[in-house]
Amino acid sequence: EKNQAQQRNLLLSHAAGVGPAMGEPAVRAMMALRLNVLASGQTGVRLSTADALLAALNAGLVPHVPQQGSVGACGDLAPLAHMSLPLIGRGKARIASGGWIEGAKALEQAGLAPIELSGRDGIACINGTEQTTAIAGLALAQACGLIAAAEAVSVLTLEALGALDDSFDRRVAEAKPHRGQLDASAALRRLSAGSASISAPRPGRLRDALSLRCIPQVLGAGRDAVAHAIATFEIEINSVNDNPIFSREGDWITSNSGNFHGQAMAEVCDYAANALTTLAVISERRCARLIDHHLNGGLPAFLIHPDAAPGENSGFMIAQYTAAALVAELRQRSVPGSIQSVPTCANTEDHVPMAPLSARRLEFVVATAWQVHAIELLLAAQALDLRGVPAAPALRPLVAALRLQVPMMVDDRLMADDIEEAEKCLRAAVCGPTASLPRVAWQHR
Repeated sequence: EKNQAQQRNLLLSHAAGVGPAMGEPAVRAMMALRLNVLASGQTGVRLSTADALLAALNAGLVPHVPQQGSVGACGDLAPLAHMSLPLIGRGKARIASGGWIEGAKALEQAGLAPIELSGRDGIACINGTEQTTAIAGLALAQACGLIAAAEAVSVLTLEALGALDDSFDRRVAEAKPHRGQLDASAALRRLSAGSASISAPRPGRLRDALSLRCIPQVLGAGRDAVAHAIATFEIEINSVNDNPIFSREGDWITSNSGNFHGQAMAEVCDYAANALTTLAVISERRCARLIDHHLNGGLPAFLIHPDAAPGENSGFMIAQYTAAALVAELRQRSVPGSIQSVPTCANTEDHVPMAPLSARRLEFVVATAWQVHAIELLLAAQALDLRGVPAAPALRPLVAALRLQVPMMVDDRLMADDIEEAEKCLRAAVCGPTASLPRVAWQHR
């Protein structure tokens, strides 16, 4: 009975999270990822407890898990405690899209009964990195789509500005053979094939600005960062990130290990977030170039349509303001979480990785970078229409899908709606069931 009370109290006392609730996909990912660790046979958890977590997952139960409260060691204790509370009939949860209810009622609705913890069940449920990996894994999946979207949108801008094609020539990439740059250059060549606007170098033609010329280097670095983060993520989710660790044969145990420490994930989340922030930074610079009549190759200022009422329209001026504001916020949040250690547990845990901060930052960066590229898509499509030039064949489905929802702008209209629709079109073109663009593969190296 004393052991059972101790394990129950571990969940109750460690469920000290605050802030808004995590989203359903991340919470259910936490459940699945923790199950994967328990299934290793090296955590000392009882099979009945692992089965209860599996049953809750299969029944569609979604525990209420506050976002904040974990320092990433010893594991993501607070969020995993909140995740586990409904198993013992405590905390809050919901079934599918229902409202939050008491954990016991949620179990009842799911046709399940509360369990009694014993042995080391309580600590086995909470001593891991699953909040970090759940958030990071979902963000990395979105990042694969983001990079493909960035490649497509950047080619549209290259077309709109009549850029040169030698910046992504195969021979240039092979002269500096970073894997990401090689892949990004190949993607740009594929997407721009048959373009009526992108041309070969010619005498007297000035070099392109770096926001156009260095797209392969910047997007390639993003590809490499995401691939490295994916490699670390896959190792982390398939590891034993608990303490103590038990051998499967039962002949070895250690309680002095630190596999619950999330430093590896914190580092790669920060690395990927930095690289993807740079994707947004260079996208905003292309947006600024598209609306600047001194730099956009003869297009109207702010891409205002020639038939618009004189003196009454601002065109895409404020869309670029929004892109600038988004990039500024990304920069404001650019301090890495992985160096923010604050001692805890009366200095027993005197170094912690703050990995959930890095994962949440990555999540924010990916979502924000999608918005910046949606703005660039709007501007590039308007510029192409003003020139009367079609997009390259590979990009025509994307532009056509955009124009079904967002017609060419003549007179000013509600810009926020256009940005929202542009993001939907861009995501659908890469991630949707009828995607017209190849998604960057989930791969590591």
